[in-house]
Amino acid sequence: METFLNIDWNPSLNDILDDVFINEERLTRESVMYRLLHGNFVNPFDNMDEDYEAVKIDMISEDPNSQEENKNNVMVNDISQKELKEKKIYVPGLVKRPCKFPKMSELNIEEQHACLRTLLTFSTSEKPNLTAKDKKDLAIYFSLKEIINEEQDQYLEFVKGKWDGMKLQTIYCEDYINLRWKYKLLDILKLPRYYMETTNIPFVSDKEITVQFISTCLKKGNLPKIILPPLTRPFMLHCNSTRLQEKFPVPDECCNTSTMHFKLPVSKDPTCEFLAQTNDVDLVISSSGLNCLANNAGPNYSRTWVLPITIKSFNGKNIIYIDKPPPPNCATIPQKNNWVFKYILKQSIFQQKPTKSERSGNIKVYDDDLFGNINSENYITLEDDYESKLNISNNTKDKTKFECENTDEKDTSMEHENDNVNTHNLEQTMSDSQEQSDKEDYEDDNDTESCCTNNVSYNLFRIGPSSTEQNELMKNTIKEYKMLVRTKEDGYEELTPTLRQKLLLVPKLEHQLAFGAEALTLEEGLKQWISLIFRPDTYLARVRISAQSSEIIQIEKRTTISINNEIKRLYNIKAEDTLTLLHNVIQILSNVTPGCYIIRHISRNGAFATVYKETDTKGKNILDLHTIYGYVQFHTIPNTPWPMLDKLLVTPMHKHFKRMPLIKNFIFLRDLNSTITEKEKGHVHLRI
Repeated sequence: METFLNIDWNPSLNDILDDVFINEERLTRESVMYRLLHGNFVNPFDNMDEDYEAVKIDMISEDPNSQEENKNNVMVNDISQKELKEKKIYVPGLVKRPCKFPKMSELNIEEQHACLRTLLTFSTSEKPNLTAKDKKDLAIYFSLKEIINEEQDQYLEFVKGKWDGMKLQTIYCEDYINLRWKYKLLDILKLPRYYMETTNIPFVSDKEITVQFISTCLKKGNLPKIILPPLTRPFMLHCNSTRLQEKFPVPDECCNTSTMHFKLPVSKDPTCEFLAQTNDVDLVISSSGLNCLANNAGPNYSRTWVLPITIKSFNGKNIIYIDKPPPPNCATIPQKNNWVFKYILKQSIFQQKPTKSERSGNIKVYDDDLFGNINSENYITLEDDYESKLNISNNTKDKTKFECENTDEKDTSMEHENDNVNTHNLEQTMSDSQEQSDKEDYEDDNDTESCCTNNVSYNLFRIGPSSTEQNELMKNTIKEYKMLVRTKEDGYEELTPTLRQKLLLVPKLEHQLAFGAEALTLEEGLKQWISLIFRPDTYLARVRISAQSSEIIQIEKRTTISINNEIKRLYNIKAEDTLTLLHNVIQILSNVTPGCYIIRHISRNGAFATVYKETDTKGKNILDLHTIYGYVQFHTIPNTPWPMLDKLLVTPMHKHFKRMPLIKNFIFLRDLNSTITEKEKGHVHLRI
């Protein structure tokens, strides 16, 4: 470069005389050809990369009016990249943006920082203790709320216009999904074929229903330890069908009976039947059935679903058994991926030793919830939302941690937590062969450090009118019922050597990381809420995963209260209203004759589900269940609707660049003190 700059661009007049082509001295000094011939040529562009290292070509705008802004962007981007390189900072989910936003933000740097701090303060699952600085930041947020809402709405509209649902092509472990789908389809085909309509069940009523935890009747297995990755470096999930089949095998169609009772539908689980009879239970249900009933929020009620029901009579009283729903016949690519990532996530996080049956090759462990779980504003109210209490007495208490005193949970142990709970020895009701089978299961559980598919709890709950019901007459007419709920447990996180916290792992796939985090869908929110309601003392760990790279981006801890607040904020729906349908199901089916039933809902029925009873004849008004589920392929819906982004969810990228979610600013001039004054910094606006 120095040689190039020293070139004499004003040659002597002697060089242009007719009898001289070029001066010999200048030829020696400046001719490139002369140097090449004599072997002493030095390329003047050898160090060009170093000279132009600070210049980012892709940041140069074609708009001449924004040259100064682009210059600032170049400097900030260079500083950020240099900081990442020097400090070796890893930012999960930091990806290059595919396009630029056409407008600028009205918020300056200090305002963005204050609003971001407010979101982070209120993003925890517990109620925050506000300091003087927090209150000041909150006041700034309120003063800018109207501007923020307007800019975020424009941002969402812009991002939605860039979405193309036809471009999604990757289905992870599709062969494994199809195997499990085909196996689950066998359950519905084993049911009676013909049904006739008997009655209807309304989804809504004017009664306020609550759930209260009574006690745990039985626990099987030892909870495995969950070690959540710290995300100080990339954590990629292993998406391999062979590994999934080894860890969560799908049984052959010819031998689909399980020796472990909790793998059977609740209507065929002898443990459920015994506990229901000895504890005067009205309803027996698993988490799959609960998820299906919970996912029915208005106003459209457009979901189609079927639930198999078996009603048995004991001592003149009906006991209702609700089995898992059949798998859907089609789904979008994100839905399929989300289902299988429940298994991929557990396989990657749990480090488990093989059980005796696995080591011997006699693998009979499988999970029955892959498809059963999916049959599927003001910000000033945040403080009030955190103060609000759900009308669920015991579950909303801060009982999310339990002591590590009795860590060995025997399969046949009964917890004497309530005098009203019958604690007869369950083993006495089983045959000798079943005793031996349970004994082998118990030995296998104790032989392994953790087994995420063998942990199950049988819990008693009371469902009935709210204690705050104003109308005493109405309260007296609403009957209270007992429920036995069978749920699987994921594991626990060790907070201290003597303190554990039970966790439920839930994946959340991200398809638009460059723009922000995707909002919780109503279906996801209702299922997650009902899952925690019927899993006492459990937190939910929502693991956000890049759909493109299967990399874990962030992990959010959630409680029933925080999930309910999300649903209220995003959809203006109270999650506890879904308990009404559950209560109506028990109330209506308690008075029918024993037998096999199904509850079916289709979109044209609105806020009512239809109850059908088994019949031997077929006819015009007879429902043919096998025809409805006679499909042979799990279809993929090609076009995926745009997943809405969350206006309040802060990602690691937002934290690193100190910017608000879904605001047009992408990078801030926080380090340009030498080039921009404090007054100027307050009025600089940047593009995405």
